[in-house]
Amino acid sequence: MHKIFTKRKIFFVFISVILISAHLCALSLDKAISTAVQNNKSFIAQKYTYQQYKWNEKNAITNFLPKINLNATAVRIDNDTYEEANAIMQLPVFNALGIPTSDYVPISAGMMTGGIYKTTYMTDLTIQQPIFNGGKLFLGHQIAQLSTQQALQNLASSQNDLEYNVADSYLNILKIQDMINIAKKSLASSQAQLKKVYEKFDVGVVKKSDVLQWEVKVENDKITLEELKNGLSVLKTYWFNILGLVSLSEVAMPDRIDLASYDNEIMLLHSISEVTKFDTLSYVLSVVKAENPDLKSLALSERIAKTAQKLAVSNFLPSLNLQYTRTFDQDDKLNFDGAKSWNIAAVFSVPIFHFGTNITNLKKSNFEYKSVQLQLEDAREKILMAAENSVYNLITKAKRVISGKLAYENAKENYSIVNNLFDQGMVTNTELMDAEIMLFGSELNLQTSYYDFVLAKYTLEKYTNK
Repeated sequence: MHKIFTKRKIFFVFISVILISAHLCALSLDKAISTAVQNNKSFIAQKYTYQQYKWNEKNAITNFLPKINLNATAVRIDNDTYEEANAIMQLPVFNALGIPTSDYVPISAGMMTGGIYKTTYMTDLTIQQPIFNGGKLFLGHQIAQLSTQQALQNLASSQNDLEYNVADSYLNILKIQDMINIAKKSLASSQAQLKKVYEKFDVGVVKKSDVLQWEVKVENDKITLEELKNGLSVLKTYWFNILGLVSLSEVAMPDRIDLASYDNEIMLLHSISEVTKFDTLSYVLSVVKAENPDLKSLALSERIAKTAQKLAVSNFLPSLNLQYTRTFDQDDKLNFDGAKSWNIAAVFSVPIFHFGTNITNLKKSNFEYKSVQLQLEDAREKILMAAENSVYNLITKAKRVISGKLAYENAKENYSIVNNLFDQGMVTNTELMDAEIMLFGSELNLQTSYYDFVLAKYTLEKYTNK
C-alpha cells in the first residue's frame, strides 16, 4: 500500500513539473511581440534600411566640404618622340640691325619647355571647394533629411504591422486550441450519446436510423478534430517564421489569455451612447491624423517631391567652384623635388543649352509632385475610413461577446432540458443532436468573439500608432 502511494506521489509531482515547465515556456503576447521585433528578418531588414538613409544624410553633408586629392602621374613617351623632342636645331643669331652674324645657338623643343623626359613624374595636391551650385547642395541635403525621416516613419509602420500580425497569429493559435478542446468535448459527448443509443436500441426503444445518425456524427467529429490539429500544425510553422527564431526547438507556444479581464471594457463599449461614440470617433480620427506613420510617410513624400521640383529648377542656374593646385614634382625623378608651382582657379559655369535635358527633368518633377499629392489625398481618405471602421468594429465585437454569452447560457440550459427529455423518451434523436450542436457551437462562438475583440483592439492601435 505504501509503495502504491509513493508511486502515485511521484507521478503527481512529475505531472506538476511538466505543467509548470509548459507554463514557464509559454509566451505572453507582449513577450511574443518583443521577440518578433528583435528577431523578425523582414523587420530587421527595415531597420537596416533606416540606417542606410541615416548614413546617406551624413553623406549629403560632405558635399559642402572641400575635396582634397593627392595626384601622382607617370608618363612615358616612345623613343622616336623623345628623340624628336630633344633634337638640336641651330638657331641663327642676328645683330641689332637684323643682320645674321654667322653665329648659331643650339636649341631643342625640350630646352624650350624646360625639359622633355622619356619618363615624366608629376605629383600635385588639389583642393576643390564648391561655392554656389544653384542650391543643389542645400536641396540635396534637405531631400536626404526628409528621406531619413520617411524611413523612420516606414519603420514605425512596419513595427505596427508586425505587432498586429503577431497578435493575429497568437490569437488564432489560442482560438484553434480552444476549437480542438471543444471538438474533443463534442466527440466525447457524441461517443457517450452513441453508447446510450446502443443501449436503447438493444431494448427496442430507438430505431436503427438513430444509431446510424450518431455513428455518422462520431466519425464527423473525429475528422473535424483531425483537421483542427492539422491546422494548428500549419499555424505553428507560421508562428515560428513571424517570431524569427532560428530553430523550432526555440518556439514557445502562446500563453493563455485571461479573457474575463476584458469584461469591464466590453461592458462599457456594449452600453456606449451615440454621443460618446461620436466623441470617441472624433478623438480617434484626430489621433490618426497626427500620429499615423503611413500618413506621415506620405506627407514626407510630398515634401520630397516638392524639393525635387526645386532641384530641377536649380539646373538652370549658374555654378561657381574654386580649385587650388600645388605641384610638387614634374621631372624624370619621383623625389618631390622637381618643378614646384601653384595656382588658384575660379570656375564659373552657366548652362546655356543641354538639348532639353533640364526642361524634361523639370516637367518630370512637376508631374511627380502632382502624382504624390493625389496619392497622399487618396491614402489619407482610405486610412481614415479604415480607422473609423476599426472603431465601429471594436464596438460590434464587444456586443458580439455579450450576445455570445447569452447564447451560450441559453444553449447550456436547452441542452440540459433536451437531454433529460431524451432519456425519458419525450424528444427525438434529431432534437438531441441539434441541441448538442447548438451547445458546442455557441461555446465556440463565445470564445471566438473574445479573440476577435482583442484583435480588433490591435487593429485600432495599428492606425493610432499607440
